[in-house]
Amino acid sequence: MEVERRIRLTEMSSLERFMRALHLEEPDTVPVTFSYVDPFAELNERKKQLGYGRFHDLVRNDTDIILPKGPKAPGIFYSSTDQAKSETKTQERGRHYYHCDTLSTPLGTLQARRKSEKDISTSWTYEGYIKSEEDVEKILSIPYDPLEVDASPLKDAQSMLKGRGIVATGIVDPVCSCAGLFTLRDFALTASQQGRVMRKLLRFFATRTEEYTRQLSEQTTEVFYRIVGPEYVTPPILPPKLFHEYVVPYDRRIVRIIKDTDNIAAIHCHGRIGAVLDGMRMIDPQALEPIEPPPQGNVTLAELKERMGDKTCLMGYIQYNDLEFDRPENIRAKVCSAISQAGAGGGYVLFPTAEPIARISGRLLANQRMFVSAGREFGRYV
Repeated sequence: MEVERRIRLTEMSSLERFMRALHLEEPDTVPVTFSYVDPFAELNERKKQLGYGRFHDLVRNDTDIILPKGPKAPGIFYSSTDQAKSETKTQERGRHYYHCDTLSTPLGTLQARRKSEKDISTSWTYEGYIKSEEDVEKILSIPYDPLEVDASPLKDAQSMLKGRGIVATGIVDPVCSCAGLFTLRDFALTASQQGRVMRKLLRFFATRTEEYTRQLSEQTTEVFYRIVGPEYVTPPILPPKLFHEYVVPYDRRIVRIIKDTDNIAAIHCHGRIGAVLDGMRMIDPQALEPIEPPPQGNVTLAELKERMGDKTCLMGYIQYNDLEFDRPENIRAKVCSAISQAGAGGGYVLFPTAEPIARISGRLLANQRMFVSAGREFGRYV
């Protein structure tokens, strides 16, 4: 009997491995994955020059894949209304791109400005859409005509994977939608000093987000739903007491919709989450990621396992900056430590705190390879 069990467990597909871990059961080995990387994406010449070909080979051939896919759902702020339009104009200056986003609403036009850098896949907002209460009313004037969400890209991705991983899609929660309308400084000031404005905006987004989630999740099973936004209401941006007002009631409803349709609800939250763990338990996600270790975070993986591991699969604790700059032997030790803290009994996924946004250097690739090999070495349950 023991021999039969051992054979069965070691023949698990990556999807089976994920589902066991996400349901707090022991798979054959700890799932080892990178942060929402599509290793099947066609790379342009610049991406190849930046080293992504070898990285994608590693992800595709040697890891349990979390494949990011979005549905077909055109619209603005979860609405198919024709009374709002958006447009982006971009100017190139040296190594930087400057983006001007224009949003037309029934009450007038809004503008936001962002900056990005060549070969770095992120941008920084230095002028938000909302700069006054008049701008708030312009946002609130956008009518809500529910989208017709088409989940076929997610289903196609599941068929293509054939058990080699799990398909993931993102849900922008109400507080994240609010934060995206401001600069980070203006969002923090508004959220801490103008609760009335925040509550109006949160209500504006809540119904839309829940209906979008309901439409999408009813068309899928065993899809990993990554809910982003709670980190905007954690220290040092905002005090923990606001987490219970601005995050818990909204994300708890989103999580329930996802779980009721046999999908996986995960909360994505960087930073210092120690003071909001009670709120996280109230939200009741099936997974929590990416769990940053100190000093970026302020709670150890062992403490999280003690406080949340009975209800929530833990994903992460390998800092992306360490993969970029540390030595392979130290990565191996950190992987061993993470698995020893959270792997017992299942409910842990080895996962870095971020995905690559720039060049894949030789050092980074060596550490990524060590991350995978150490995860396989130390992660076996049988």
